[in-house]
Amino acid sequence: CRTKPTDLVFIIDSSRSVRPQEFEKVKVFLSKVIEGLDVGPNSTRVGVINYASAVKNEFSLKTHQTKAGLLQAVRRIEPLSTGTMTGLAIQFAISRAFSDSEGARVRSPNFNKVAIVVTDGRPQDGVQDVSARARAAGIEIFAIGVGRVDMHTLRQIASQPLDDHVDYVESYSVIEKLTHKFQEAFCGPSYAVGTSTGCSAAGGGNPFLCLAFQVHNMQMTKPSPWQSCMQRKHCAKDCEQRTAPHQLPRELLLLSASSCTNPPWSCSQTPPALAQLALWLLTAVGPLQHWPSCSPSCSNTHTWEERETLGHPATNLCATGDHDCEQICISSPGAYKCGCKEGFTLNSDGKTCSACSGGLGSALDLVFLIDGSKSVRPENFELVKKFINQIVDSLEVSEKQAQVGLVQYSSSVRQEFPLGQFKNKKDIKAAVKKMSYMEKGTMTGQALKYLVDSSFSVVNGARPGVPKVGIVFTDGRSQDYITDAAKKAKDLGFKMFAVGVGNAVEDELREIASEPVAEHYFYTADFRTISKIGKKLQMKIC
Repeated sequence: CRTKPTDLVFIIDSSRSVRPQEFEKVKVFLSKVIEGLDVGPNSTRVGVINYASAVKNEFSLKTHQTKAGLLQAVRRIEPLSTGTMTGLAIQFAISRAFSDSEGARVRSPNFNKVAIVVTDGRPQDGVQDVSARARAAGIEIFAIGVGRVDMHTLRQIASQPLDDHVDYVESYSVIEKLTHKFQEAFCGPSYAVGTSTGCSAAGGGNPFLCLAFQVHNMQMTKPSPWQSCMQRKHCAKDCEQRTAPHQLPRELLLLSASSCTNPPWSCSQTPPALAQLALWLLTAVGPLQHWPSCSPSCSNTHTWEERETLGHPATNLCATGDHDCEQICISSPGAYKCGCKEGFTLNSDGKTCSACSGGLGSALDLVFLIDGSKSVRPENFELVKKFINQIVDSLEVSEKQAQVGLVQYSSSVRQEFPLGQFKNKKDIKAAVKKMSYMEKGTMTGQALKYLVDSSFSVVNGARPGVPKVGIVFTDGRSQDYITDAAKKAKDLGFKMFAVGVGNAVEDELREIASEPVAEHYFYTADFRTISKIGKKLQMKIC
């Protein structure tokens, strides 16, 4: 789902009872929740408060405006390892973290204010009164307890209903299982079918379907534009308008006929899935005062574009950001379609764009520069190899189209195979799978120098006049100087992409990446999610 704009503050206990390796699990949990959010100055903002005997503001709601920046900042948090002043931390959230000066937005129905408290023990101060003040200030509080936590304390902290706002896990090793719950918790409300029963129409005897919808907080996408006769009592020459129930958001009763039996009043089309229909009614149309019924030309049939005739202005989905277009969103009332900038073409998914004017079959010299240091670990190195082959799959490999080279580095640099050695995808992928793991240091600067001096040389298979692309993959801070080699690569016209995982340093990734930097560097906290970056790179490497 697309998350509702939220000011979110994590309040995390790092008292001495939380061991260092357990605190790392908390950081992974934070990172995974953040991965599922729409982060941005007009979307969701995130801050973190770290507390023990004292409170430390790790970063405020205004500090980081990108997901990559947030994830890097979380990785740098260190435990305080003293007492447990939970009440003091909540007071800090009220007076400081959720203040205008720290980036919090003015209280509004359009924004959520949420605090997530993670603790493993009994606090050394009071939490009941300060938590009540926080809730009265409009802050929704979730309380997560671990291990020997005092459950009574969690209930004093959390918002109502307690069943939705209090969570307990046996140990920090399983806290990740709560990730999905919190990603869903920040989604805007959507809707699902509660009950459906058959009924018959008055007068004409036409079949009707009575649908009762209940509101749920769950993930669901908006349906495509569609047409249907929304409601009618019977088919007649004169259209009649019926008042529809609109006790929203509790329950909605929809009467929908499958057809009109008396020509020429034919209004038969199958509506979308009932759950999508409920979503469309409640989020897109809102409470309807009157719904039209049958007419000779079925003029009561309406689409998303025609909702204004019902007295409910259609939403501009491009303006609200409620779309999935990568580059250009083209709005129509209540709907949108995607487009691309000049020189780009729209891909088959209807959302993303490719920079290849001749498709992925354009001539290209591509070299992967892969970190094989000890911190990667063997099982993750296998995921890196799958990542490489994922990108190779998107290329048209031949002497006249794409060529691929591969370099691995750690404390030294090793060319696995040069450009042009393999003439087809099958052979390239087989060679990647056979690559052995070096498992030493992280000399990224030395590897970049090798890329500049050797990998893109004619002697190593590079073709004059063909675009050169380098993809640098690393999971940690370089042990040598990267600035000169990174600059030289870009000065020579190489298009450089930087992919960081885990402990990779954002400043180094940005230094490696070509302009515009935001489109050429990627970061994820977890090797298991690098395939998502692979999909983005497939569209950008041309």
